[in-house]
Amino acid sequence: MIANHERYRDILTAGRKVLAEKGFENTKVSDIVERAGVAKGTFYLYFPSKLDLVLALAQDMQQQILAEAKLASAGKKNSREALAAAISAAFRAMSNFRDIFPVFNAISAFSTDRWEAEKEIRIPYYLFLRQLIEEGQKSGEFRSDLNPAVTSRLIAGMVEHAAHECFVYHSPIAVEDYLDHIRKLIDALFDRDSDASGQSAL
Repeated sequence: MIANHERYRDILTAGRKVLAEKGFENTKVSDIVERAGVAKGTFYLYFPSKLDLVLALAQDMQQQILAEAKLASAGKKNSREALAAAISAAFRAMSNFRDIFPVFNAISAFSTDRWEAEKEIRIPYYLFLRQLIEEGQKSGEFRSDLNPAVTSRLIAGMVEHAAHECFVYHSPIAVEDYLDHIRKLIDALFDRDSDASGQSAL
């Protein structure tokens, strides 16, 4: 069982390196198995297709995002600080996958089925952000008129878009500037002194 897991990780690591070098379209399964030092048949024991390997890498990233966000937010004195820490940690986790960030676009571009699967692996992170938002609403830190389920997805999407700007489009704007503005936008969004129309009550 351990050997099988190690073989799985070896193929996944080799696939990541080749995909980072060649991109999705130019990478062949034969390139991956050559790098991993396994037979092509062994590859298909673990991954039905090249796209499934990309999905596995995306799942790795989502798991790391969730783990890092939970770790960073634990023990914060209030929900606002916990949410800010979780967002920064999520971005850092994404940066660990910057070498293959452009490849993740292949999931939605090439297969609706895989796209649906990729959406599913995001759900635990959405639920975690939703929990932080709900806790902030209960404590009175965050506005109560915002839907936590919708807001959590919007926040996650905003952070991921910033990551795309940095790691896919190589934005000249510094990473810290993106994170700083995301935090400011979220502070304004959750300001409990704002009314339901979004206008400041001050």
